[in-house]
Amino acid sequence: MDSRSLYAADYDLIREAETCLDEHFHPERHDVAAALRTESGEVYTAINVNSRIGNASVHAEPVNLANALRDGHTRFDCSVAVYYPDGDPENDPAVTPACGVCRELLYDYDVELDVIVMDDGDVRKASITELLPGR
Repeated sequence: MDSRSLYAADYDLIREAETCLDEHFHPERHDVAAALRTESGEVYTAINVNSRIGNASVHAEPVNLANALRDGHTRFDCSVAVYYPDGDPENDPAVTPACGVCRELLYDYDVELDVIVMDDGDVRKASITELLPGR
């Protein structure tokens, strides 16, 4: 994967996601938060929504995307998701990769989007296209 260093705004985006996670964490219902920055710089944050029955869960990235689209945004700059390792809020939040379905969805809306990921133990960012082999 061809990853790049983060800018100051990227670290701010991570902090936005971490704040959302801190404010809304529930070990069985809301254990991942994400932040999405639009091309114009507006930031959307969301938590995942886990169903108690299992199949009706929604990840945080599609919630962010839907809210940004609702507000008229069509170009996106960067996305990140965070969680508490071991599901324990006593642990520092960590970056977690978008799942394959979320990657596909984000790609469908902006092929130039960057996603913050862990790369060999370092927080970096990569193009959504890099994260979808065969595209």
